[in-house]
Amino acid sequence: MNKYRRKFLKSLALLLLFLPIRIFPSSSKESVISFKYGVASGDPTNTNVILWTKILPMGNPEIRVRWEVSSSNDFSNLITYGHVRTNSRKDYSVKVDAKIPKQFNGKKIYYRFLADGKNSDIGTTSTLPSENPNNFNIAFCSCSNYPAGYFNAYKEIAKNKKIDLVLHLGDYLYEYGHGGYASKDAEQMGRVVNPKHEMVSLDDYRKRYATYRSDPDLKLLHQTKPMISVWDDHEFTNDSWQKGAQNHSKDEGTFANRKKNALKAYYEWMPIREKGRKDKIWRNFKVGNLINLMMLDTRSYKRDKQLDIERYFTGNKFNKTAYLQDLNKPRKLLGKEQFNWLKSKTDSSFKWSIFGQQILVGPKYLPKILRNVDKVNFPEYLHKYISLAGSEIPYNPDQWDGYPKEREKFYKAIMNSQSNLILAGDSHNSWLSNLFDKKENFIGIEIGAPSISSPNFIDTFGEFTDSLDKSFIDSNKDLIWTNGKNKGYVELNIFSEYVDVKFNFISSVKTKNYKRLKPINFRINQGKALS
Repeated sequence: MNKYRRKFLKSLALLLLFLPIRIFPSSSKESVISFKYGVASGDPTNTNVILWTKILPMGNPEIRVRWEVSSSNDFSNLITYGHVRTNSRKDYSVKVDAKIPKQFNGKKIYYRFLADGKNSDIGTTSTLPSENPNNFNIAFCSCSNYPAGYFNAYKEIAKNKKIDLVLHLGDYLYEYGHGGYASKDAEQMGRVVNPKHEMVSLDDYRKRYATYRSDPDLKLLHQTKPMISVWDDHEFTNDSWQKGAQNHSKDEGTFANRKKNALKAYYEWMPIREKGRKDKIWRNFKVGNLINLMMLDTRSYKRDKQLDIERYFTGNKFNKTAYLQDLNKPRKLLGKEQFNWLKSKTDSSFKWSIFGQQILVGPKYLPKILRNVDKVNFPEYLHKYISLAGSEIPYNPDQWDGYPKEREKFYKAIMNSQSNLILAGDSHNSWLSNLFDKKENFIGIEIGAPSISSPNFIDTFGEFTDSLDKSFIDSNKDLIWTNGKNKGYVELNIFSEYVDVKFNFISSVKTKNYKRLKPINFRINQGKALS
């Protein structure tokens, strides 16, 4: 080989390093890709925002993708751009932590992806304001079960131009197979999940995310709003904790492996920033000195196993003494590391400290009205619980009620905040409660989100739900209001001295021809309990 040929081959090799990778298929047709699942943005800070898309490749083992951010939706004024590669190991997901120039801080910006001559949808997003805004608007939601109904509430969030940021508090998807939980109308609505069996393997979790993300209303939500998310249990499997779950059995392999699969798929599909260990999801965000937002993990990382209240029943007789003794033993929910982080991030300089987490915090007791109902009208599995009605016995140890000592530690850790709002998902019903510690110190306000589509009280109790709601309020002294009838989301319009809370409801999840219902409004004044 002469020196000129060697020089030519070396130059050619260097040139190829900087060309987009393109694998030509065996047929004469060019390879084709698709951005079928749209775009998403999330985890905005004062300087950065995560941009996400997913490629559907045909014939390409690795793809080079260009991303662009512009101040205009025609992309005539690019403010930043770059390239990233994706491959089958990432399930062809694309995630960019885009640094946004200071002059666009808190302003609406546009982004898109380009590959193989194809453009993705155009998404809109923003970073969080670093200067103190006059007000800031947050929507939060949880519990979106695909076979249970349409995601009409997601569409309403996407269309609401006032909303600056969306928080998803978990149960973004459900693990059950076709014919499982809340699936009776799935075929009629054209909402059968893939895979049809319960998700356990990595491929199962990926396919289930693909099912959910094919929904046009969820795609629209991600396209139009930045989202900050945390998981609850169903992103793994029902009633999960650190080392297991109610809905995991030995014939499904080890729970550790299932959890690993769930985590990998979650980070592939969600617009969440990746830092170190994937199982440490807690993180915080700041909006000027107006909001210190802390997202917590009360479900997975160091959570001790829930008490099984069924074990304390013999027939319909309940062993109250043994239950309360076990309930009041020290048990972890957040764990030492997350507690230390929480204490280090809680800051009295912010007007509002907002905690986004999964489960109801304040005590919740079954209402007195259940004592007098005809049990025949209710599912048999509920009959034994009627004996707890009207007594101050926590009926759901999967909530903070099952970890009372940990709850007191949490209250103590956040007491130095100016004003606390604790957000909760998981229950499928709407709640508004004052929170007090055991010494009757006022801690803050709990706001519980309704479900997007998952069944709530009305799906079990029907017309009895209104009476049940009223009796819940009468039987729980710190509960201001509850609604088990409607599905939707919560909107927080946040000002320095107060927060306007709006429970936004829709008329149905069983049809696309729904109506927006009249919202229920409350005002929370800084540092004050509701009356």
